[in-house]
Amino acid sequence: MARVLVVMMPAEGHINPSLGLIKELIESGDEVVYCCTEKYRTKIEALGAQFKAYSFSEATLLNNPNMKPFEIKHPYQFLYMILKKIIQRFIPDVLNLIEKETYDYLIFDSLIGWGGQILGEKLGIPTICSTSTFVFVEPLGSGSHNLKDDNEEVQELYNRIMEMSKQLAAQFNVAVPSLKDLSGHSGQLKIVYTSRYFQPMGDKLDDSFVFTGPSIIPRKDAPAFAYESLRAMYKQAVYISMGTILNRDLDLYKLCFAAFRDLPVQFILASGKDTDLEPIADLIPDNFIIRPYLPQLEVLQHVDAFLTHTGMNSASEALYYHVPLIMLPLTSDQPHVASRVQELGAGVIVDKNNLTPEVLRTAVLEVLGNDSYREHAGVIGNTLHDAGGYKRAAAAIKDFLGNRPLSAKTSSSLE
Repeated sequence: MARVLVVMMPAEGHINPSLGLIKELIESGDEVVYCCTEKYRTKIEALGAQFKAYSFSEATLLNNPNMKPFEIKHPYQFLYMILKKIIQRFIPDVLNLIEKETYDYLIFDSLIGWGGQILGEKLGIPTICSTSTFVFVEPLGSGSHNLKDDNEEVQELYNRIMEMSKQLAAQFNVAVPSLKDLSGHSGQLKIVYTSRYFQPMGDKLDDSFVFTGPSIIPRKDAPAFAYESLRAMYKQAVYISMGTILNRDLDLYKLCFAAFRDLPVQFILASGKDTDLEPIADLIPDNFIIRPYLPQLEVLQHVDAFLTHTGMNSASEALYYHVPLIMLPLTSDQPHVASRVQELGAGVIVDKNNLTPEVLRTAVLEVLGNDSYREHAGVIGNTLHDAGGYKRAAAAIKDFLGNRPLSAKTSSSLE
């Protein structure tokens, strides 16, 4: 039996893909210690894992403008954010949390980046990266960035990155990383929750990247919902959700109400647990069902299309169930995910900068009225099914570890 340290960022789209893998590892006999924020304790402990809460709070992600998702104009912006906003604040907290403890291997969130390598080196154990987004064969932002390398702002960012990496290396007593180390994919093994087919330029990635498809398991915290209501009045149904971080835009909801109120379609909107809809309550059309939180995996099996921000987790779950997408990518990697879905014919993109009721209505009618979108969603979905899911991920980890000696029997470098 191995003792596993799992360190994840506090976001549903990063945690949910890991749940099936963790459950499978525990059932195989591994002891799992899962580090995240207190908010996720119940969900993790329900799997049978031990839970440790770190103080790097979800509020840091939601309320700090520098931590909110943003449009990447140059790869250095992303690197600097990881160094300053995550590694500098996050890694010391985790190291304090596991002081004098020993583990046999580490599974860490891809958003931690070089920080995962630091944790692995300090513990002296193999490292496995949990990747809930596309792998960026080219650095994030490099394909369409507006800032050139000789730009003054870019040069300043580069200098900050180099200086901060030196400071952090000294703080953690590890080697100073190169720019390649910082921008590359950390982890000796990378578990990627998609298929190699769906992954852009997937053929360029070596065998250290294991594509397992989305980790689909029932979510015990999902509320009940009467699915027969989706077909009670109309033949078609459309699900709307902007995820768990970007779901408080009342102006967007008003646009949806105006766009769809006269369509003979049932719309079901997940508005978010903390979203106050009272200011727009009088505008809600009769063909809308609105709930703060919905069992997304189950809802997707009963709808004809999905209007989404195109977060990787949401997009993958929809495609897994052959649901085509109307995509409103807003920040971070969402434009890349949306571009790939559109390239493969499984959905259409609406421009956030040219958003009107007419634009939304036209996009929804296009997807609902053209069977090719569902057919192409099915092609992608079949590759996601065939990738093997969390059982394939667990098997890949066991194969990777092979006959490695268990480091829990040796002295940890944290002592």
